[in-house]
Amino acid sequence: MASQTLVLDVQLDVLNQTITYKDYIRVIPESYWTDTLVPYMYPLWDTDKDKLIMFSWYTNDTYFAKRRKYVRDFKANKDVWKDYEMEAVAEAKATEFKDKLVEAFYLFDSLEDNDFQQELNQMYAKTQSISRTTIRLARDFLLSETDWSMVSDAAITADQKALYTEYRKQLRNLTLQEEFSTNVQGVKFPISPEFYEKIHKVNNPSDAYLQTPGQFLPIAQHYLKNFRDKMAQYLLLKSWTEKAFFSQLLTEYGAANFLDTKDRGDWTAGFTSTAQEIQSRTDFLNNIITQAQAEIDKGG
Repeated sequence: MASQTLVLDVQLDVLNQTITYKDYIRVIPESYWTDTLVPYMYPLWDTDKDKLIMFSWYTNDTYFAKRRKYVRDFKANKDVWKDYEMEAVAEAKATEFKDKLVEAFYLFDSLEDNDFQQELNQMYAKTQSISRTTIRLARDFLLSETDWSMVSDAAITADQKALYTEYRKQLRNLTLQEEFSTNVQGVKFPISPEFYEKIHKVNNPSDAYLQTPGQFLPIAQHYLKNFRDKMAQYLLLKSWTEKAFFSQLLTEYGAANFLDTKDRGDWTAGFTSTAQEIQSRTDFLNNIITQAQAEIDKGG
């Protein structure tokens, strides 16, 4: 008998502080994480010594919980973090945890995108210390600051573009560093291509870009303090721009000729087209969405 394929229903990613439900992802605000979820998980799911890093609930009502603990590696004579599958808990407790995550997802989803982004930005602007949230926001800001380098007509050489490609790759890998889950202040950011070319390479001509430990540096608290307002304003502007763009897309779509004049602007009225025409347009729109997502993924 073939083994059953597990289909993910809801997932809590502790390291990235996100909830995924029905393939939709929502970032958990720091205030909700600290004030609600962390106390809720303790001590059944998360303890001082055994840290929950992933909880996955599947459509067949089974779950998988991954923990991380600090253990002694006697061969290497050092302490290391080890991931392991958490032992099973009472079914009612697991179901209750799943329901809590779904409830949290709908709470975040009920907010308007712009309102949610403003809350996130305001929270970040007030942050005085380094946290997983500030690390992620700093990373996103630096990625967006270098989006220009990925366009086809960017005024840089092929070698320079390769540097920026590697830089952006390392930025996206920040949350994979062990320090991100164990000592967030120790997370190290890659030096920029400009810094490498103008400073590091001059003093270390034999070092390939981002191939030596000295080219990764912890982000200082004063750096976050000096730039947090700029980063918050940038993210807020970005959310407004994206929302306006999507609204314009819907407006233009609603005004397209394949809708009857009487139906334009009334999405509940339905189409007067044939089933074949509707399917053709659906495929066309899905293709646009797929291409857009591919461009987003490619650009960081």
